[in-house]
Amino acid sequence: EDAREREGASKKPENTDLKQQRLKAWTPVMTPWNIVMTLGLIGIIFGIVGGIMLANAGEEVVIRKQYDGSGTDDELAGCHIEVADAGTECQVTVRVDKKMKPPIHVYYEIDNFYQNHRRYVKSLSWAQLYHREVLREDELKDSECSLLYENGTKFLNPCGLIPNTLFNDVLLLTAPNDIQMKEKNIAWHSDVRDILKTSGDFAMGRAFDQMTVANSTDACFTALSSIQNPIRCAESTCRLFDIESKFYDDCYGYVCQGSYYDEFKCVSGELVVYHYDRLDKWQYLFQTFPQTISPLVGPNSEHFAVWIRVHALPRFRKLYGRISTTIDKDTDIVFTVSNNFDVHSFDGKKFIVLATGDLSFAFIANAYIAVAALCLAGAIIFAALQSFRPRRMGDPKYIPWLNDQHRDY
Repeated sequence: EDAREREGASKKPENTDLKQQRLKAWTPVMTPWNIVMTLGLIGIIFGIVGGIMLANAGEEVVIRKQYDGSGTDDELAGCHIEVADAGTECQVTVRVDKKMKPPIHVYYEIDNFYQNHRRYVKSLSWAQLYHREVLREDELKDSECSLLYENGTKFLNPCGLIPNTLFNDVLLLTAPNDIQMKEKNIAWHSDVRDILKTSGDFAMGRAFDQMTVANSTDACFTALSSIQNPIRCAESTCRLFDIESKFYDDCYGYVCQGSYYDEFKCVSGELVVYHYDRLDKWQYLFQTFPQTISPLVGPNSEHFAVWIRVHALPRFRKLYGRISTTIDKDTDIVFTVSNNFDVHSFDGKKFIVLATGDLSFAFIANAYIAVAALCLAGAIIFAALQSFRPRRMGDPKYIPWLNDQHRDY
């Protein structure tokens, strides 16, 4: 009995204001005039903050140029494609009608593409992209990638709708010559560094003796060896590179393209070998989108990292690059576009967008101003009602059930 009493006593909360719920509290009475003052104060604060933000956002310049889809100018009819991976090249000229100061962001904009669809959002395997695991065939069929995990002959790695609908148009800024577009640091560093990894075994190496390999007649470095269907190098060729010995009999040749495509992992024209696990069974990202993804980069591509962060609306913009040079008024910016991303199949549209500053900044400023306007309007309406038709606090005539009881008696 004493043990039970001690046990019961131990469960009793301490005699403190916090545990006995005796803390002092402020419970204001929400009278009509208190509501008017509260809404007015919120409206004033949000209006000031929104006005300051909008004043800074007012310096933003946004220029859009459509180059595919219904409504495209006749001069860009040559850009139109109706099948994916067409590779149609055209030039898109964007006239800058107002001086633009750096940093100038280059976006691609897609209309009528629903990345927020429930089945689309879920169609991605983080086990492949994050944990660097190669899923078995039976696991693919029952995973989040069940909608798209094979191409008929090979299994996709990474699988799912999100990775395999990557925007693969190539945008090259070709004029003026003194303006360059950088495609570096366009994605979250954490995505590229910590999340997106090459699935399965991967290795690459450069030649010990560049001249010796440059004179090599190995077919893996010829035009016959494409990125989509690479030719395996001879073991003697693989041994010339600084690559792990276990890959000597299973490496593939690649002639480096350099620049942002290979993310400066090698110099243009340099001969490199690489290894992916089971190329005869798996189709990797660089084979699905050879226009955008290098075999030396794979899912670590910043363009891929930007794409897999899905948007909530059917019209969205994603960052493609940045310009760090001032663009004067009436300057023509010329992009050479390799058109591969088909929007005809879903009646979509594609745009190139040049913008200074952050496009979300103006939206947030307008949102603050909208909240301020609603609060001030509510304050004015409540003040007018209370002035011309005042309501006495605690008036029992506004309690219907009490009035019904009075009528019964």
